[in-house]
Amino acid sequence: MSQIFTLAKRELGGLFYSPIGYIVLALYLLFVGLLFSLMVLRPGQIADPGPMFLWNHLILIFLVPFMTMAIFSEEYRSGRIETLRTSPLGEMSIVLGKFLGAMGFYLGLIGSSLAFVIILSFFGRPDYMPVLTSYLGLVLMGGLMVSIGLFFSACTQHQVLAAMSSCIVLVALGILFQFIPQFLTAFIRHSWSWLAVVKHTMSYLAIEPHMVDFSRGIIATQNVVFFLSGTLLFLFLTYVVLETRKWR
Repeated sequence: MSQIFTLAKRELGGLFYSPIGYIVLALYLLFVGLLFSLMVLRPGQIADPGPMFLWNHLILIFLVPFMTMAIFSEEYRSGRIETLRTSPLGEMSIVLGKFLGAMGFYLGLIGSSLAFVIILSFFGRPDYMPVLTSYLGLVLMGGLMVSIGLFFSACTQHQVLAAMSSCIVLVALGILFQFIPQFLTAFIRHSWSWLAVVKHTMSYLAIEPHMVDFSRGIIATQNVVFFLSGTLLFLFLTYVVLETRKWR
């Protein structure tokens, strides 16, 4: 277990010392700051930070892939992956160590938005329960996003390809699967049951509907299960990819 945390610490340090880490942090704060100023800090309105948390995924689906693109790709390119494989760590331990390191940086990333909550507390009296549940939702959503980024980083030694692949999947989950069902509704007929199944499946896989309850102070089991099951699925797929590449 200590070796997993050592690997996680190394990965976390690499992200904090790399230029991409600070670029991601700056872009995140800029986007959240715009959300805060346009949707939250409005004179005469209730001090509700919910919209700021609800729409976080719109920027994170683009930032997380660039945060995770080098995690395995750089190991392949530099040849350090062989050193990891000859260490006492197994493939699953490597996956967990990398995941925990990336999640440590992600927690620091979303934690930076606490500055806006503190600013809001000077101008109003926000309900802190939705704030806590919103952060819980962001952590769970981050686990899914980071695991997807790890998976595609493990699939290729080309960092840009890994980032683009992650972006495509996250854009589908974060944007397309939310709006496509609305267009499908206009074409669904009673005899087209298969189209209704597609619509409901896309609606379930969309990220935003699962974040709504968290932003309202509600912790629903189905939302927690969605994020945790997705995270475990992509961590397992990453493990499978590493095992497969080991025998090439």
